[in-house]
Amino acid sequence: MHLVLVHGYLLGGTGSNVYTANIAKSWKQQGHAVTVICQDPFADRLDFVDEFIVGTDKIPSSAPKAGTIRVVVPDINGLLLVYWYDLYEGYEVKTMVNCSIDEIEANIKGTADGLKKVIAQGVDRILANHAILSPVITKRATEGTGIPYDVKIHGSSIIFSVKNRQELRPYALEGIKNCRRLIVGAKYMAGFVQETFEAEKEEIAKKIVIISPGMDPEVFQLGGSISERQDAFLASVKDFIKRKPGGRREANIKLPDHTTRDLNKALESVVASYDLRAADADLCERWIPLEEDEPVICFFGKFQETKGVGELLMAFGTIVERFPRARLLLIGFGGNREHLEGMLAAMIQGSFEAFKAYAEAGNFVDLPQEAENISVLTAKALEAFGMVSVEAMASGVLPLCHDHTGISDVINAVQEVDPELGSIMRVEIRPGGVHGVADGAYIVEQLPNKVERALKFLYPNGFGDHSKRREVSAQLRAVAVEKFSWDVICKKILKG
Repeated sequence: MHLVLVHGYLLGGTGSNVYTANIAKSWKQQGHAVTVICQDPFADRLDFVDEFIVGTDKIPSSAPKAGTIRVVVPDINGLLLVYWYDLYEGYEVKTMVNCSIDEIEANIKGTADGLKKVIAQGVDRILANHAILSPVITKRATEGTGIPYDVKIHGSSIIFSVKNRQELRPYALEGIKNCRRLIVGAKYMAGFVQETFEAEKEEIAKKIVIISPGMDPEVFQLGGSISERQDAFLASVKDFIKRKPGGRREANIKLPDHTTRDLNKALESVVASYDLRAADADLCERWIPLEEDEPVICFFGKFQETKGVGELLMAFGTIVERFPRARLLLIGFGGNREHLEGMLAAMIQGSFEAFKAYAEAGNFVDLPQEAENISVLTAKALEAFGMVSVEAMASGVLPLCHDHTGISDVINAVQEVDPELGSIMRVEIRPGGVHGVADGAYIVEQLPNKVERALKFLYPNGFGDHSKRREVSAQLRAVAVEKFSWDVICKKILKG
């Protein structure tokens, strides 16, 4: 079959970008011809891409060969419309809530013109990402053709755009009402979509199917020794830096003083001084080797206020008091990187005033009213699905996850196999806080006890004995592979 993915953004990074790339790769491996319509100007650098076409006029008249991926970047006049503001090389960027209707219509027409040329090649099925704008683009491009299309809902387009601007709702509904199926990644998202479009609830409910996102078990694997994994990691970092220079270098960074007027804006300007999507240029020189008997706690995700990374850093002070050899790795990128750096510097200096200033800048952290082997998913806002937690499981890492929205489905999948393990993974929430479903201050209160319980479960005989941790790692991977592999997910998408 010739299968088409419509995605208005990149094919690398996080969230829906990773989802799109992995769906394309799995369909390719299953022998399908795949066309991805997106706005990744550097997709030709990706090793899974076989053909790369930039510009609507250059789209060929014939479909790609079976078992290959063709990426098409249609003309949108250099204006990228996003849900959450970020920098994208080669584009002027505007958020959906701040752009004009004319700009929206121009984006729809530009992408739809490209999709129409792809449809003329002969297309069997189309999968359109997000509530806006890919579904309405697909609807307008397929009118009169009889070609079916499904829509995959990711949370960000609804949370940050549709719910915040009434004029965007008709675009979402135009695409959703005409799709064959509406795919959501978790039970919570099914209810969330129906709640968002209350007046159309009954019609939408008939289209909804729950198919979780997935992970690639060839990418996320059980590792060898600490030394082997670190050597492989540092080699990968060196290669990445060669390919993508311009990352943050500590010697070039000067944080604004915590008393700076409009501290949040000053911190954001520091982030703009380097390529935040590149690895730190001095990462290898600054890396402190991990030891076998050091418990490692990791955060994977975007450095933004809704993800709870600031709360994790805040809780780590208590954790390290209980486990002096504990290491905390914050792995990701985003506009609040310098907030974290400021908080960390203040912790080292023992300055509560500075810590509070960096934490509260831009409402980064929900401060309380009173003043190696665990991955922590501390999202404070709605998450369509806990993809990072599944990837951690496939790597044999025990994830601690907030029991809310789409993340709950991952916890429940483990609970069915091992109730005790599912209980250890589950981090309870208290609704509220500045950013949504979880109160960040409650995160800070809970995490030290949850981490302590998890570490004692993994290492009942001390951190030098990895036998229990290896047993749990194998169990977590088995659940992830059986229930969440991309190959399994992609076959479900094509059913029906």
